[in-house]
Amino acid sequence: MNSRKLATLATLATVGLLATTALASAANVPAVATGNVNVRTGPGVGFNKVDVLYTGEHVSVRECNSGWCYVQHSGPDGWVSANYLANPPSSGGSGGSSRPPVNFGLTFGPGGPTFSISVGNAPPPAPAPAPAAKVCFYKGANYTGSSVCVTAGSTNNHLSPGWNNKISSLRVYGGASVQICRNYNYGGGCKNYSHNVAVLPFAYNNTVSSYQTWF
Repeated sequence: MNSRKLATLATLATVGLLATTALASAANVPAVATGNVNVRTGPGVGFNKVDVLYTGEHVSVRECNSGWCYVQHSGPDGWVSANYLANPPSSGGSGGSSRPPVNFGLTFGPGGPTFSISVGNAPPPAPAPAPAAKVCFYKGANYTGSSVCVTAGSTNNHLSPGWNNKISSLRVYGGASVQICRNYNYGGGCKNYSHNVAVLPFAYNNTVSSYQTWF
């Protein structure tokens, strides 16, 4: 085993130790949901959904892993995308914790791994951006014609005349899901999708009047 491999393994071991320490100290960190987001059984969109966090709901974060955090709240506990969590607003009191946050990161480059650590309010190195969770609607089949895209968590219980009964296909991105309904206010029969649909079924093709989206 050459010296570069040994240095890489040593760095990874250090990162693992620091990550374990950080998670232990971060147990029960308060957070608030910034949008509607699914709670899942594991850290990824491939795991089953067990609940939904709603915008403004407060949770306790137990640990985070690869952009996903395990949270505890009033419903079933589970994993949610860290993109939908934020620090709760300050109460303005002086009794809060004075312990500064610890940020660490690991970057791989041509010269090998580079480890960085900082203490205080400086942000950690930015992770690679995740695909935006959104849903796009099209007036034509096979994703043709006029289109409009909405971020996951958006709802519309009464489509405007320009879109009411005029949706023929849809695309979903970043693990988003959508429910389309034939009548206003999510009535008249609804259908859920978590994948692209090149041509909506006959009962829903050009008959959609409301929708709900989530992540």
